[in-house]
Amino acid sequence: MAMFDTLASLFAQSGIVGPPLLVVLVLALGQVGRVTHARVRGRPEGREHSRLGAILVLGVVGACIGLLGTLVGMWHTAGWFSTAGEVPVALVWSSIRVALTPSIIGFAILSIASVAWLPLHYRPGRGRAPTVLCLAVLGGTSCTGDTGGALGTAARRDSAGVVIVENTAQDRPFAGQPVLVADLKTPDDALAVVPWGVTADPRLQRVYAADISGQRVAAFDGEGRFVGQLGRAGDGPGEFRSPGALALSGCGGGAACGSASPRADTAVLVVLDTRRADLSRWSGDGRFLSEERVPADYWGPGFAIGPGWFATVTSASGEMRFEQHLEVSGPGERETLHTVAYEMVMMELPCVTMPAPRIFAPDLVWTHADGTFYYLDGPGYRIDAYADGAVVASLRRPLAPVAVTREMAVAGADLPGPYQGLMRQCNVTGEELVRAVGHEDELAVVVGLAVDPGGRLWVTRRGNGLMPQAIDVFAGDGEYLGTHDISALPVAFLSESRFVGVRLDPSTGQAVASLYETGGGAETAVIVTRRPSDSPSGTDVSFVEDPGPRPDTVPNPAGLREFRDCPMCPLMIELPRGRYLMGTSAEEEERLGLIRNPKRTQHSRNAERPRIEVAIDYAFALGRYEVTFDEWDRCVDAGGCTYRPGDRGFGRGHRPVIHVSRRDAEEYLAWLRDVTGQPYRLPRSAEWEYAARAGTTTARWWGDELGEGRAVCDACGSRWDDRSTAPVGSFEPNPWGLYDMHSNVSEVVADCWHDTYEGHPTDGSPRPEAPPGWPDGQCRRATWRGGGWPFFAWTVRAATRSGGNMSLDYRDDDPKAGGSHGFRVAITIPEPG
Repeated sequence: MAMFDTLASLFAQSGIVGPPLLVVLVLALGQVGRVTHARVRGRPEGREHSRLGAILVLGVVGACIGLLGTLVGMWHTAGWFSTAGEVPVALVWSSIRVALTPSIIGFAILSIASVAWLPLHYRPGRGRAPTVLCLAVLGGTSCTGDTGGALGTAARRDSAGVVIVENTAQDRPFAGQPVLVADLKTPDDALAVVPWGVTADPRLQRVYAADISGQRVAAFDGEGRFVGQLGRAGDGPGEFRSPGALALSGCGGGAACGSASPRADTAVLVVLDTRRADLSRWSGDGRFLSEERVPADYWGPGFAIGPGWFATVTSASGEMRFEQHLEVSGPGERETLHTVAYEMVMMELPCVTMPAPRIFAPDLVWTHADGTFYYLDGPGYRIDAYADGAVVASLRRPLAPVAVTREMAVAGADLPGPYQGLMRQCNVTGEELVRAVGHEDELAVVVGLAVDPGGRLWVTRRGNGLMPQAIDVFAGDGEYLGTHDISALPVAFLSESRFVGVRLDPSTGQAVASLYETGGGAETAVIVTRRPSDSPSGTDVSFVEDPGPRPDTVPNPAGLREFRDCPMCPLMIELPRGRYLMGTSAEEEERLGLIRNPKRTQHSRNAERPRIEVAIDYAFALGRYEVTFDEWDRCVDAGGCTYRPGDRGFGRGHRPVIHVSRRDAEEYLAWLRDVTGQPYRLPRSAEWEYAARAGTTTARWWGDELGEGRAVCDACGSRWDDRSTAPVGSFEPNPWGLYDMHSNVSEVVADCWHDTYEGHPTDGSPRPEAPPGWPDGQCRRATWRGGGWPFFAWTVRAATRSGGNMSLDYRDDDPKAGGSHGFRVAITIPEPG
């Protein structure tokens, strides 16, 4: 009986840990349930991080309590044995087993907590998980090869605890090379994209593309067919000025999503408008949900957003230094994850003097997926993964940066971007630009990062040239899976095998978004390019076509006579007689800030001086529109014109003809004279400015301010800004019913180029003779009036005049940087009788 009393006492003493262990077990299981519920609901990286930690803490606490219970039990056992004398062996072993029971229970709780914590914390898609797991489970310092034994991959942990995955394997083809399925095209064939302006919703099988100059977001189905557009131009809710970047979010609420409970099946499209500095949210079927101000100073490229946080690249500059910061901001706090910095130089060009980066200055390359940020660290092949407040892993390959030659720098200046626009506006070559700003000595080998729905990391890299050449694909644990041989930048995924890539069209030099399928090898690839005409009969959201010329039947706003001499002839407007001041006064330059504008050279100022009074005491008519491709092509088809210019990918039809010289224009006018018997000619410079002013005295016919959406230039607020011509008639006409007088294409006139208005006729006559000192007295330089689609905003004025370095044969036909010059026609109206 005494033995049983003693054993019962031992159970009672060691059992003091029973209730605490039970409480710990219930708390641990409760935390597992809460976190699992949050994960199922799609909550990204919120408070469940602390709950995940709590699961492990409770497991450790359970193990400690169990160990304490064992120690108490063993102490009681030892004390009883010392006073009981001879003890049966069976009782000894029974006592030990009883004493060990709390430890067994405690470590069972720790095991349960660990098993629950690992799959919840390291979900599929978190690139660092398997490598970190390998290190944690083995308890060593490295795992050689990937966890499956692949050759060429090694992982180790550095002194800071960062897992470094080295991939030394040679390039090998990925299983299933990409096949081009379709180019993403809108009905007007005028979609301009940037990589961070494209995203995809795998659940809806929908691709969204922000038209960076088109004030719209286009939507496409999973086959690349256009299905509609979101939003419209404007400054109100649900309207765009310049939708520059897109992202998907699981929250449809307001700022930081407030207290909303996001769910994976309610992902919404978030559009960042760079001009309005706001974020708008849209449902999958195109409904506007809400909008708010951008919570950070957006520089780009791209952004990511979730409940309580917003991530993007911001900028800072000072004393010829420029910095880009990858930042995550939340309520009352901001964290910088990574910084890229470089020194600037003072750029001096004929049209501008300003600090500028060297060609190929580094950019911050990054992406985000499932709570982890991936970014390029340095010019080599090193991608760091950042999560939970620290760098947790680093993926590397032994590939050196690309050495930059001067020839590469000259070619790089002509790629889409700010330097290409400067070359057009300043009329300089790539060589001249390189002399002005220089170039970096090396170019980052990695140009893009993306994570697919399966958690694989896609790293786009250069070869020995400028363009993307290959895409390396890595498993979530950093294992190298293979390389896609394709010159495109993956930016969005509809599935693990279907993605959207942005590439440069070699014929136009413009960025194109294309849909790819990773199916068979490249040797069996069949390219199927679908056009908007292949789209289904219905669309989700109505699409507004390009406006095009207004019908002839619409009355002239000033009641002026309009006529057309033949069915294929331009529509003409007979203008009233009058007087005006031609050129720009010092007072007007001061009022408009043109004197202080560093982008306006002294050469440009002199071209509009001195201001003179001109009398137009005769009747003449001017074309309502610039001559279009339709009109020019009729001349070619009729045999009157011998040259058919290209359209640089802008489109033909109602767009103004480009890549034509003054001599080409004269050929078209000769054909019009033959067809009609009427004296068609180029407008004279004085006539052109008289018509552009249309009786007004301000810098522009609508006033002194540029405004938005009234013309096309590099910053006019139109959908075509700095990317293409606009179809004629896309903007309001001036008071006399003339369209696009201030900008679209710069228009050649009948006058020979002279540096100033000194000696210019005051009766509307042209100035066809060459300036004094020119050889043979022959005119060799044409005069052009008005701004153009890639020109600086200050050129959008009635007084703008350019020339000097453009010959009579100048066609502005560089396939990548030309296409900003055209013309319209004029005719003298005979006096009655």
